[in-house]
Amino acid sequence: MHLIVCSSRDVASMNIMNNILAMLDFERGKAGNYEFYYTEDIGIVKVDERLIYADYLDERLKKIGLEFEEILFASRHSSKDGRNILTVHVSGNVATADYGGKPYSLAKPSPITMKNYTLALIKRLDELPDFEFTLEATHHGPSEIQTPSAFYEIGSTEKAWRNEKAGEIVAESMIEALRDDRRDWIIAVGVGGTHYVPRQTEIMISTKFTFGHNFAKYTFPHLNEEIVEKAVKISDAKFIVIDEKSVTSNVKNLIKNVAEKLNIDVLKSKFVKREFKLEG
Repeated sequence: MHLIVCSSRDVASMNIMNNILAMLDFERGKAGNYEFYYTEDIGIVKVDERLIYADYLDERLKKIGLEFEEILFASRHSSKDGRNILTVHVSGNVATADYGGKPYSLAKPSPITMKNYTLALIKRLDELPDFEFTLEATHHGPSEIQTPSAFYEIGSTEKAWRNEKAGEIVAESMIEALRDDRRDWIIAVGVGGTHYVPRQTEIMISTKFTFGHNFAKYTFPHLNEEIVEKAVKISDAKFIVIDEKSVTSNVKNLIKNVAEKLNIDVLKSKFVKREFKLEG
């Protein structure tokens, strides 16, 4: 089962949940103290905690009898610039843990579902012309999630969180992604770029590549070989893709060492965009 986790403390999360409930024929029940809705292949659990602080949630839910292979966190996104965006990213932290999770700790990604979600969402964006899609770099908790997971977000203001059409489009795209049979995407870890990793976002939309973890340039002072190696392993990545315009020589050497140790290749974003275009 694919489990969608929603928080009663998150307006956008409730928006997405209500739209999903309206789209499918769910049975309703209880799992411990949690409200639980389920079909044959998709479940929704409603929690009362903030999602960024939900460390070990997969373990806690499995202990009360829920069985699932993946988590999709339906969430809000906040930013100072107030942009209308729909985002997807993996949780975890480099160095400090200012917004949940633990320092130097990464949740396990679900890059295939993230890719299928991206393609499903892009098809629908013309229905929501004031919004744009972007990936985000790895940057907040929960970091202690061992089940493949990602955050699916509406941002960045309360008006956007409550936008009915945004909730509908995200809900439709999540369902489509979970029922998409395509699995032959090429998984990479991304390094470089700003918080919204524009090169990786372009690659996600237009090529055969998908991403697990992404490390933005602002993490470079704290990035080390151990966490990059862990990101590659838990993402099941075959490549490291760099934003060649922003990666420093020190980080290039760090990445080279990890790639040689793991026997994988490092590719420039320009090369990936040119050589791995989506067909059709």
